[in-house]
Amino acid sequence: MKAIVRIQVAGVLAAWALAANSFGDVTSFAELLSGKTVPLALKMKDLNDEWRHVNVGPVASSAGGVSAIYSAMLGGMAGGGVYYTKGQTVTIGGETYLIAYHAPAKATDPAALQQLMRGGQMPEAEKPTAQTSLALSLLNLRLTGSFNDIRPFNFDFETTGSESAMATEDEKRVQEINSASLTNLRKLGTALLTYERERKVLPLFDDARTAQEELVLYVSSKEVFVQPETKKPYQPNPALSGKKRADFDKPAETVVLYEATASADGTRGVLFLDGHVERCPESKWKRLKQDAQLP
Repeated sequence: MKAIVRIQVAGVLAAWALAANSFGDVTSFAELLSGKTVPLALKMKDLNDEWRHVNVGPVASSAGGVSAIYSAMLGGMAGGGVYYTKGQTVTIGGETYLIAYHAPAKATDPAALQQLMRGGQMPEAEKPTAQTSLALSLLNLRLTGSFNDIRPFNFDFETTGSESAMATEDEKRVQEINSASLTNLRKLGTALLTYERERKVLPLFDDARTAQEELVLYVSSKEVFVQPETKKPYQPNPALSGKKRADFDKPAETVVLYEATASADGTRGVLFLDGHVERCPESKWKRLKQDAQLP
């Protein structure tokens, strides 16, 4: 029997990306789904320490209207759950997607659904094995969503859930700080859009102080202008100062604001002109810094 490959396209905000690889513009989904650009499916045993485990929140459009019952009936197609990614991205039709892989959920049997509707618990997900199939998933970077429990891929933890494979307390703290910093950058991205909508140009971005003065009326608190732990202000890209979005050919690769120093895990939070935010490893940050001619 021929294997059936399930391709899931989930709309979520890539609050974090993990590597410098990008495939750039791809002509169409047909080209991507040919399997020539990226594999359509992998096995759990194919992953290594270059990959990251990411818990993706539900798709924004389903968060208010799709209950756990319907999510179960859809077999996990609502977009949430655990994904595995190396941070590679692809652009199709002007939309940028994070390339990830996800173990498709098995459909819940009718008896379990009836129990769930009577107030019972969701059935516990089966632990993956080395042979568990992972389907290609495309996560839209522009749409709202959340990433949680981000950690390096650990085969023992994924397959057994053993405490020894869990992140240390220090690692968890770094993850929490990194997530909070990306939340700040995301809010600044929203403020930037509002500013641009009203004034038809991008703010003056000569330095961090000027950027704050330009955007302060569009945020709920001045705390969003600084990294939560270091308290250092996010640095702007002066090349955007007073210009129009149309002046930039690749908004998904154009830096807007970034953390002044790298996090303890070596990544740096960055807001891009298309509105998505990433945690960029040093290798990718060096390239972005050079391309933008940042100090």
